[in-house]
Amino acid sequence: MKNRYRTSELAKIFNISKQTLIFYHKKDILVPDYIDEENGYRYYSNSQIWDLFFIITLKEAGFSLEEIKKYSRVKKFVENIKFLEEKVDDIDKRINELKKSKKIIKEKILCLKEMSSNLEEQIKVIKRDREKVFFIKLKNPFDESEIAETYDKLKRICNKNNIKNINFVSTVQKNSLYKLKDLVLEKIGILLPKEIDMDGQEYIQAGEYVVLKHKTTFDMIDLTYQNLIKYISEKGYEITGDSIEIGSEVVVPMENGFGGIIEIFIPVKKIEKI
Repeated sequence: MKNRYRTSELAKIFNISKQTLIFYHKKDILVPDYIDEENGYRYYSNSQIWDLFFIITLKEAGFSLEEIKKYSRVKKFVENIKFLEEKVDDIDKRINELKKSKKIIKEKILCLKEMSSNLEEQIKVIKRDREKVFFIKLKNPFDESEIAETYDKLKRICNKNNIKNINFVSTVQKNSLYKLKDLVLEKIGILLPKEIDMDGQEYIQAGEYVVLKHKTTFDMIDLTYQNLIKYISEKGYEITGDSIEIGSEVVVPMENGFGGIIEIFIPVKKIEKI
């Protein structure tokens, strides 16, 4: 039939199945221009080639079938523009969400690569500048739900203040470090960028710190502290304050539980020899 295409011919042009076109017909999205009553063959016009091209474009852009159906019935320019502008906004939102997902996945990859490296972490003594931090004190440091809620609250604070690179900070009290037991978190916070100030912000004081990276499951962190305390004792240092734990929001599943990379900083000073 001149200037008309059968279902199989149109499907071949767009490299899609005949069933897809039949489905679009049933859903009233792309109705054939002509149906032969004798044999039931569906025929599509030249203009419907462009209709199908646009339908496929919308589908690939994430439009639902209902949205495509709705749009195919819109005939006025103003309604067309409004509908498409709304979809552009939706696509922009999805792009932003995908970028966030991509960032999280890349951070997990980097974390996994570092955690799986065979290089043994070395204990170092470094000097840190004073840094701003916002803390939330834990009412019950043994309550896992409160800890999870606190991390979630801190994430929302970061989003509200447009803090993109989140570094969580937690502290362990000085008097429990030498005992190496009950190493519970006293408070959890976030490092604040230099340009951001918040009510109630505190400071991590400048000074000398002994530091070691913890690169395994969280429940093994006591062993990392043991290595740090042993080093401090053997090298003639004394602890001058609470330990500082700094880690990203990246948490990865491991064979024996969940883990991540946490840098542990313990403030110290050399013991003066008499």
